[in-house]
Amino acid sequence: MKQKTAVICLSRVNGGMELASVKLARLLSSKVETEFIARDNSYIINKKEHFENYSIKVHEVSFSSNLSLKLIKQVRKILIDNNIKNIIFLGASEMKSLYFATLGLNINFIIRQGSKKTTSKKDLIHKLLYSEVDCFVGNCEYMKQNIIDILPIPKKAQVQRIYSSLKLEKDISYNKYDGVINLIHVGRIHPGKGQFEAIKACEILDKNNIEFKLNFLGDIQDKNYFYTMINYLKTTPYQKKVEFIGYTSEVKTYLQESDIFIFPSLGEGMSNAIIESLGFGLIPIIYNDTSSPEFKDLGFHIHLTKENNIKNLSEIVLDVAQNIEEEKQKAVSNHDKALEIFALKREQKEYLDLLV
Repeated sequence: MKQKTAVICLSRVNGGMELASVKLARLLSSKVETEFIARDNSYIINKKEHFENYSIKVHEVSFSSNLSLKLIKQVRKILIDNNIKNIIFLGASEMKSLYFATLGLNINFIIRQGSKKTTSKKDLIHKLLYSEVDCFVGNCEYMKQNIIDILPIPKKAQVQRIYSSLKLEKDISYNKYDGVINLIHVGRIHPGKGQFEAIKACEILDKNNIEFKLNFLGDIQDKNYFYTMINYLKTTPYQKKVEFIGYTSEVKTYLQESDIFIFPSLGEGMSNAIIESLGFGLIPIIYNDTSSPEFKDLGFHIHLTKENNIKNLSEIVLDVAQNIEEEKQKAVSNHDKALEIFALKREQKEYLDLLV
């Protein structure tokens, strides 16, 4: 019998890490008593349906800085009052506070990392802050190695790779090519997420008289970036072929009606958005960055483009478009492979094995 566990994510925004934390809490809650510690006025807290119909107790904390006496006291009180023995933290900025919040409580401290870190944390201060961590989890082999390269690993700690899982549809219908190629990007509207690069890459389709439609699904989190793209589109002849859908609960419907998943985003880790596109048998076109080559190693039919190279991205988009029916047939196998590799029960078991 595993002891009570808290998943902690203290970010306010809506992104992959935040959704991963909610999903992980849901996944564990059927096997172990699970609680969630989130920040006030955050996407996690405000979207009430995140925890509807799940046996998860949610705690709300408020603080104004990453090293905060108020945050330390709040988290420490939650851990003690609720007799929590395991924590899984998704984040990094609040490690200073969490170190002091857990000090002396004999907590099994697990950190889950899903995005690339570039600055070494192996100085004396960070060695102290990470000294109580028992296990580091990367959501792919690349992230596991990134943890080893960047973070100070205590001698007692282990480093694991646990692929994310997703509840994927077993029965899907593949979009039939009808003369229009449907491209889709799923992710928050923010610089670095690849929306602008996708727009520019599609110019080659227009120049080659290939009919297409490009949909962007996700919250507009950077309005300046959004309006820069809108103004750019006004100068193109394919403005009406690009649509920003925004946040939608119909992601699966849009994916099922698409052919190509275009995702030129940097430093993603093993993105849930990519996994979901594979589950619908789409043809992903993604940057050859961080964990992306692992999808190839696992046997998925995907296309990798050079990082930050719109010319190469455009060339691959055109090649796929010109051979779309053959490409779609090759991508059919992505569905069954994704069901096997990213199964919920597999991820659940691997995390349960880490708990006390």
